Amino acid sequence: MVSQTCARRRFEHRVSRSVEAALLTAMLLAFFVVSLVLLSRKGLFIDDSMHMPAGYSYLLTHDYRLNQEHPPLIKLLSGLGLWELHLYFPFESPGWQQAATPGDPEDGMVRIEEAFFESNAKQFERIAFYGRLPVLVIPLLLLLAAWWFTRQLFGPVPALISVFLLAMEPNIAGNAIVVQNDVAAALALLLFVIAVKKFVTDARVIGALALGGALGLGLVTKYSLVVLVPVSCVIVIACVMWRLIRKRSSVGAVVLSSFVVFVTAYLILIACYAFHIDRIDANESSEIANWFYLSGQTAEAFKRLLIWLPPLLPRYFVSGIDMVVQDSRDGRPAFLLGQISDTGWWYYFPVAFALKTTIPFLLASIGGFVWAVYQVLRCKCYAILYVVMPGVFYLALTMTSHLNIGVRHLLPMFPFAAIAGAGFVSAVIECGLKRSRGLGVAVAAVALVPCLVIAVSAFPNYLTYFSPLAGGAARGWQMLSDSNVETGQEVKPLARYLKDHGENRVTGIMVGGEFLKFYGIQADDFPGWYDDEDSEDAAEPIKTEYIAIGAWYLAEIDLSDKQKEIIDRYRQQKPEMMVGDSIFVFRRQH
Repeated sequence: MVSQTCARRRFEHRVSRSVEAALLTAMLLAFFVVSLVLLSRKGLFIDDSMHMPAGYSYLLTHDYRLNQEHPPLIKLLSGLGLWELHLYFPFESPGWQQAATPGDPEDGMVRIEEAFFESNAKQFERIAFYGRLPVLVIPLLLLLAAWWFTRQLFGPVPALISVFLLAMEPNIAGNAIVVQNDVAAALALLLFVIAVKKFVTDARVIGALALGGALGLGLVTKYSLVVLVPVSCVIVIACVMWRLIRKRSSVGAVVLSSFVVFVTAYLILIACYAFHIDRIDANESSEIANWFYLSGQTAEAFKRLLIWLPPLLPRYFVSGIDMVVQDSRDGRPAFLLGQISDTGWWYYFPVAFALKTTIPFLLASIGGFVWAVYQVLRCKCYAILYVVMPGVFYLALTMTSHLNIGVRHLLPMFPFAAIAGAGFVSAVIECGLKRSRGLGVAVAAVALVPCLVIAVSAFPNYLTYFSPLAGGAARGWQMLSDSNVETGQEVKPLARYLKDHGENRVTGIMVGGEFLKFYGIQADDFPGWYDDEDSEDAAEPIKTEYIAIGAWYLAEIDLSDKQKEIIDRYRQQKPEMMVGDSIFVFRRQH
């Protein structure tokens, strides 16, 4: 408690509760309105098209076979938005049977996705809107949690600044409408840290319930957050030992609180899987042993122990974690600063963070973490460790992954960067106010106004935003790729652009191009794109007036030599339009 008071005393200027409530409400309302506009203007993120029908199938059947590589929470939330549309689900699709095998990386989802949208083509726009609408609650809760936690640590002014920094950051605003688990993971990790703080100061049942609830939320949100299980074990054991040594609790009390933590988390986990649980079998025990690089006699003993243990787990939970572990270890083709790698780079995410965040957010984050470390070491404000340690820990965790496909995987670090940045900015403003009111106001304006200016100027292309450090969106595709530059959302604006120019047909290649037909646009492949080099189709002329190439493909990542030859024709041409800072549109040369 002393350390927390130490941190709060550094911010003497306060605002009244009514002003604080009004400013917080205004920021939340503005964020919500902007998100609604994005829903209407942007098409589906490429993963939305898989997660939405998967979530709908969970509600229909309580069967979790589809899209096993992600936990169910966000997909269930999306499915709730689709429930009242009474959509047809294609259970007769071969993909439904294909998906029944746990751990199948294809898991039939592509076939199901195609059949689902084809069967409900007339309601495509309503599916896109209502399937994404419920997920807006996640970023709003994230902003509220950041405000509450920052207020506990530093006071009301830094709390409002932390919300402002998060709400103005394009990576948060852009991912707010995506049926994906990255923003939800940011919320889950922040709530976990808040719960840890509560448990450390109050290890009674209420604190245990909070920690168990946050742990369970993390497990059903993102598989990488399974690391919170050993972290929770260490925290619980440390707290138990401390309280027993200090004789602050009886043995029975600490045992009960420990039991409550893990039972609560377990119940949340299996409830999200509709209580479909099984004992760990031989195949699953082998998978789990492989996670820890066990071999020989050690692996055999460990597998026998797992099979003998009584805990029951959802089988798709185990297979999903296994898929993520393999992806993280094996990686996928990645692109960074003009280089291509199958295994990625250890420094990928720090570089991506620097290039994809706004300069004000980047400076506030770096300054915030340096300031926080100073507060801990020099001023003994140990409560700030609740901000520093989770942010650094998650960054370090991502740097061990070979799956380098987007800065969105780093989003769980963003709230801690914003909270530390808010503390730093508030401290600088406080120093200015002590000299003169005008200087304090000037410092606040210099620190915060650019965030608002960038958010307004980047609208609505938040997911494809690039910092001037990367040369802006016009050159960002030469620095990073994958979901950093192309997400499928720009297919809808592309269709609008073509119709505005009197066209209903286009030739090209882009992420999400298969959904152009639902906007009334016929999409033609490049002649010879999927054929052998000797194919006669490769010599056919392009018949459409417009050619569209997504930024991911323009970087020529993971393409055949023939496909690169086709793309090379356009790499040196100036596009007529860059739709959504993501899709290059060229006019056919006659």
